[in-house]
Amino acid sequence: MKVVDLHNHFIAPEAAAFLEREGHRYATRLEQRGGKRFFVIRDSAVRPLHERISQAEPRLRDMDGAGIDVQAVSCVPFLMYPEVDAALGQTISEINNDGLAALAAGHPDRFVGLASVPLQDPTAAARELERAAGLGLRGVEIPPRLPCRDLDDPALSVFWEAAAALDMVVCIHPFEAGPQGAMARYNLGNLAGNLYDTGLAAALLVYGGVLQRHPALRIVLYHAGGAFPVLLARLDRGYEVFPDCRTAIPRPPSAYVEQLWFDILAFDRAVLRQLVDRFGAQRFVIGTDYPLPFGLERPVAEVRALGLERDAEVAILGTNASALLRLET
Repeated sequence: MKVVDLHNHFIAPEAAAFLEREGHRYATRLEQRGGKRFFVIRDSAVRPLHERISQAEPRLRDMDGAGIDVQAVSCVPFLMYPEVDAALGQTISEINNDGLAALAAGHPDRFVGLASVPLQDPTAAARELERAAGLGLRGVEIPPRLPCRDLDDPALSVFWEAAAALDMVVCIHPFEAGPQGAMARYNLGNLAGNLYDTGLAAALLVYGGVLQRHPALRIVLYHAGGAFPVLLARLDRGYEVFPDCRTAIPRPPSAYVEQLWFDILAFDRAVLRQLVDRFGAQRFVIGTDYPLPFGLERPVAEVRALGLERDAEVAILGTNASALLRLET
């Protein structure tokens, strides 16, 4: 059995070099602080640039120490840039995807890539997803919303069709460079806002009929599904009570969980065990958020601490993710 981490992040050296030259076009710059390098996005969000986030060998050492056989590597979320002009989004997506493909090609038994796409131009996003699949990438990371478009917008149908046709798992990861109001305090944009954004995105995918129209779509909701698991009963009740909640779907929202997966980043074993009991071990994968500081250092131990039956434990540790990524087991 391969132990597979389906949620971690990488800054391809090619992407870092590009942003060092052209970052002003993306409201992004590189700074030196205390002898370390950081990206600053929109003058507010700060993300580190160090060897563990941008080089293969340090990651491999850490993976070995954590008992991880394979990482499905996605870009650091700010690099999705859903707010920039579509042409700029296309450029950074191509650089990201080429860099992730190179990482995987250099270590084919240890890394697979998850693409990024210029979702602000759905047709271009579909084309780039097809190109990424040709490079050997096995899925795609997308934001939960765009500045002027939600994930149930009909304009995105061409992207959803491509993801389903290419059998590319879609992983939803939020990022807000400049949260407003209370979310700008105490890092609540990360601690609370990310969960809200993921839950809202999943609700729109269900109520908007995206999962109904594209039954082959497979969606991973990072951060243990965000707010979606605790919203689901209310969404089912809304389906019963409000006619507009039934406009696009013939079944209650809970019927669409079969197209959704969650990672284990709950930071609470009791809560995680409740989620596994509710949705089934077949719906869960390892996610570590490596190498970001708000991550999970001992994911295998976290899964084993749940006290699951052996088959359920093995499914979460690797077989579920292997199936989503079409890996040989």
